[in-house]
Amino acid sequence: MIIKCPECGHQVSDRARTCPSCGVDIAGKVTRCPDCGEYIFKDDHECPNCHCSINAAAAEPETALPDNLNNPNSQIIPSIPTISADTTQEPPKKKSRKAFWSALIVGLVLALIIVFLGIYYAQKTQMENELRAYENAMMSTEPAVLQNFLDMYIEAPVAHRDSIKVHLQTLMKIDRDWENARISKSKSALQLFIDRNSDNVHVREARLMIDSLDFETAKMGNSMESYKKYMEDHEQGYYYDEAKSEYDRLEEEMVRAAQIKAEQDSIKAAEEAAVAAEHEATILIP
Repeated sequence: MIIKCPECGHQVSDRARTCPSCGVDIAGKVTRCPDCGEYIFKDDHECPNCHCSINAAAAEPETALPDNLNNPNSQIIPSIPTISADTTQEPPKKKSRKAFWSALIVGLVLALIIVFLGIYYAQKTQMENELRAYENAMMSTEPAVLQNFLDMYIEAPVAHRDSIKVHLQTLMKIDRDWENARISKSKSALQLFIDRNSDNVHVREARLMIDSLDFETAKMGNSMESYKKYMEDHEQGYYYDEAKSEYDRLEEEMVRAAQIKAEQDSIKAAEEAAVAAEHEATILIP
């Protein structure tokens, strides 16, 4: 039969001479504990597993027969059993019950410790998650992020929830101001929104709207001065290249017009000079 080695705990046959793992003697050297059933050495006075006291007489091997029993002519003298002087030894079962209750109490204490540690670490993890979510929400400019925090962390500290609510109200007011400025399409309203909310996500859109409004104004003026003013105000403007093209076109037209005018003035001056010379020649002829 396969048993567990009392020395190393590896599987071994009860008929094996020695344990193949640790080398301890097995055959004829082991027995079962009468209380817990584990295999122990016969010369153990106490079970290592349940600490039950083992009857030394039961664990010891049988005493060899006297030599006179092997002689048929010898007289057999019956042996008188001796009575142990130690009559105060506690019965094995009673001691095993104490060991059972002790083990049960220790197990319960360990279980409680594990449960309390699990609760502690779970609460600690939840607090750390809530703190990270709170810090991210306070740095966010998206109302949906703040509302999500309020929905998820209902049991968060009152101070955190109050701060998130105030921040959310501020963002909602900014959104209303942006919507009003966007609908108005007023440069002054858009610029006021930018001045008050320089780090808001809608600032870029507001600047693009101002850029578009200023370019429309430049096109309505349709002059070198109007396009020049747009380019000075919007050096990185979306319509800068178009404004520069219109400015160059108007400049070329102005230069060409000046050239034409100069040519016309030159022709007119030549004609006037010719007329004057003709008139002077007429006067000089008798």
